[in-house]
Amino acid sequence: MRRLPLLVRFLLLNAAIGSAVALIVVAGLLATDAVSLAALVFADENPAVAIGLLIVGFVITFGSAAMGAAIMGLPYEEPGGSQGRRAVAEQVPLRPLSVAAIRRTGADRR
Repeated sequence: MRRLPLLVRFLLLNAAIGSAVALIVVAGLLATDAVSLAALVFADENPAVAIGLLIVGFVITFGSAAMGAAIMGLPYEEPGGSQGRRAVAEQVPLRPLSVAAIRRTGADRR
């Protein structure tokens, strides 16, 4: 694990956290029998397939969401030493643009 680059370890850690949350949510859904989900799953001929598909779907969703949130939470810096996006936006002066509008009559409208 130490041989992996830092960002890959960061993403794997967040994917593991999201997967753990997904397992907790699936266990909670089955334990509380929310909207009769547990009754439906365990009434099936092979409930392991249904539980497996439920777990895989939740792990993919929650793991991806955790990884995405972690990536979006990383600090942002310009390679040139700038202060990031806000500093770049504040350096550009804003000025209004003139736009020509076409007047439509009642017959032109649909």
